[in-house]
Amino acid sequence: MKSQASDLEPFIEVPGVASPHAGVYRFGYRLDGAIVSAVDLPAETVENLLISKTRLSVRITPCGEIVPGLSNVLGEVGHAAEIVFSIDDLMSDTLSAETLRMEEATLEDLALLSSRLERAIALVRTAIDRASNS
Repeated sequence: MKSQASDLEPFIEVPGVASPHAGVYRFGYRLDGAIVSAVDLPAETVENLLISKTRLSVRITPCGEIVPGLSNVLGEVGHAAEIVFSIDDLMSDTLSAETLRMEEATLEDLALLSSRLERAIALVRTAIDRASNS
């Protein structure tokens, strides 16, 4: 059976000390195990791009756990292996007298936080209503 373009397999080879391409990432396509085309990019260039486009993220689980994560141009990189805080622990730390003093929080800041939390609670109540009516 003759190979077709749809049989091409993309690949990425990462730099390694055992590789003849130790300082580069090699991107390309293979057909039946043989390299059809490849582009070598300096490791520093690829890594700087990935790092510069990496963003920290935070996700709140349905039970109120705060999960930190990372994403970059390739998508989600991963989440921390363990939960850092529950939402109530986070609020407790945020609203401690020391934190409020260090952040120079104003009454307006706290009123805005309260308003946002009330909206969040309303969203949770709506989700509970939807779930109980399903």
